[in-house]
Amino acid sequence: MRKQRAIAAITGCAAATVLASAIPAHAEGSWSSSMSGVRTGFDSRTWSDKNTDNTSTYISLSGCSNGGLGAPVSNTQLQLTRETSWYEPDENRGRYTYYCSTSASHYFGDQPSGSYHFTVTKIQGSTSGYYLKVNSVYTRY
Repeated sequence: MRKQRAIAAITGCAAATVLASAIPAHAEGSWSSSMSGVRTGFDSRTWSDKNTDNTSTYISLSGCSNGGLGAPVSNTQLQLTRETSWYEPDENRGRYTYYCSTSASHYFGDQPSGSYHFTVTKIQGSTSGYYLKVNSVYTRY
């Protein structure tokens, strides 16, 4: 009986070790918000990623709509931007189209240290003419 308990304990510890190694590292930071009455060209708040971890920058949107303004909306394109010195152009770190009438998310990869924001570059596939409301914006870096 002791032998069976010892084997069960070892097996349980091994399973816990495998499970623990499968859990990703904790993100350095995160924030959540919402957007309302947004047009293309809108910039989010700026956050600082010190790149002290190996976590991918992640942006999730849920509940996209027109917020009662103009034509119906079900998608938007965001550009992740790394801010640079005033005399250099900011870095485009990737664009992604979110089909977020329910929810959508995207990983932008592990980013170098710096200050970041995202910009709404398209709404409903267009660079103008639409308003955007997003019930929930979640950013992890």
